[in-house]
Amino acid sequence: MKTKPLKPYDPLKVKLSPYEQSIEDGIDDHTPLVHATPEMLEEVRQAAKRALAKLRGGRRTGAGRKPREYVKTTVLIAPDVRQRLALLAERHGSLSRAVEEAVRAAK
Repeated sequence: MKTKPLKPYDPLKVKLSPYEQSIEDGIDDHTPLVHATPEMLEEVRQAAKRALAKLRGGRRTGAGRKPREYVKTTVLIAPDVRQRLALLAERHGSLSRAVEEAVRAAK
């Protein structure tokens, strides 16, 4: 299905209703609409900051992995050392505990 290309939009060529035209005629281009004080401008800036604050994505407090008292580490060891480590693991209950005890004993 083919569509016709859109015509360029020019807001100055839009025909206004008589009511809209009366509003347009009542606006004076040389008179500021609001007499803003510095305090009012600062209040508007603060409100805009709050309104434009990101609501999605980014870092959130409390998100992510929680800290642990143990650190994951990968090591390469010889096969015969691995067999001895497996024997220690049976005695201590886990490979991690066996490695920990072996390192503490090496002090």
